[in-house]
Amino acid sequence: MASTYFNKYDRKGAYHWDDYYGGLLRMNAYTRARYDIVCECIREAKLPQDGRLLDMGCGDGALAGVLHSRLTLPIVGVDTSEKGIALARQMFASRSFVGEFRLIDGYDTGFQDSSFNVVVCSDVIEHVDNPHAMLSEIFRILVPGGRLVITTPIRVSESPIDTMHVQEWFVGDFVAVCRSVFGEPLRVIRSHPVLWYELVSSGNRWIGRAGRLLTNLLTRMGRNPFMECSGTWRFYTTQTLVLVKPTDATSHVSR
Repeated sequence: MASTYFNKYDRKGAYHWDDYYGGLLRMNAYTRARYDIVCECIREAKLPQDGRLLDMGCGDGALAGVLHSRLTLPIVGVDTSEKGIALARQMFASRSFVGEFRLIDGYDTGFQDSSFNVVVCSDVIEHVDNPHAMLSEIFRILVPGGRLVITTPIRVSESPIDTMHVQEWFVGDFVAVCRSVFGEPLRVIRSHPVLWYELVSSGNRWIGRAGRLLTNLLTRMGRNPFMECSGTWRFYTTQTLVLVKPTDATSHVSR
């Protein structure tokens, strides 16, 4: 599925768990806001008590862990990273969370048609060679009326800033990619203002540290600046789409 080997888990371990649950000096307010926005979008879906949720590209399972603790539902996660799956299983077991994690090879998840009420795909699609194939597989395994909550960075440069990204999209372009499979999105959210991103990612070591400490402090006070959505600021760095599989199960996938 991915065109480059994702080696961050080899170097950093289950770092996404620290991003969300870490203390003041280890937390990552940027990642935390992304997870919280995804949680809110899923809460709005009002899953049935026996509903099923899949984390597509679950990595080390941190987002799955947040979803499990918030929604108290069993979670299923799939990923192409053997190290990521091993970490997800380990972190869930250490917290007595209920989850199932599977290693997959390519775009075929192996699940039956209409297996899940909600699929989450958070900052994964920019890593894959064939976004259309991944979206089509998600469409297949969603129940009619089921939702996909998908996030990806907003394109800000000629080529992706992150060398592990295959491609990035402007908001309109990404909506068009998703529309070709799911039809018109239910919601399009722009979040994570560029101003705050530039502060925490500054090339100046001290400015970057001060920025991270400031955003973490604000987050601890209940005012994560990266949660700002399509409001005060002009430019944002993350897009979240909520997509719905039509209830008549008529696919919008291009043949």
